[in-house]
Amino acid sequence: MTHRNTDRREGPDLWIKLLTGSGLLSGVSLVAALFVTARAKPEVETFFDRFYDLRLQKSWDLELMEYICYLLLICLFSSLGGLLINSRRKRRKADHIWSSLIFMSCVSVFGLLAYSILISHQG
Repeated sequence: MTHRNTDRREGPDLWIKLLTGSGLLSGVSLVAALFVTARAKPEVETFFDRFYDLRLQKSWDLELMEYICYLLLICLFSSLGGLLINSRRKRRKADHIWSSLIFMSCVSVFGLLAYSILISHQG
């Protein structure tokens, strides 16, 4: 009688797929928030701007700042959801904590704090 060790697993389960999806969603929303931040910030005056008397955006674009807030909230909630899934799923020695989710939640909290400080100084 021979015993074969066959791997009966069919690939990643639903929880791993949700964990990967939450990491992907939080990463995409964080990168999108960074791009929108680059567009919303005030422009720095250069020599050519003064020479050609070009008008620059002197303050933060508040409409775009609102989008940044929404993107950071999406990043925060998806990374916290992923961390919750990760903490419930971590049963084996080979399982690990996704440090990228911790990093993205910390960055989004920092960004939301900076947003609230900036909005309080604008108004």
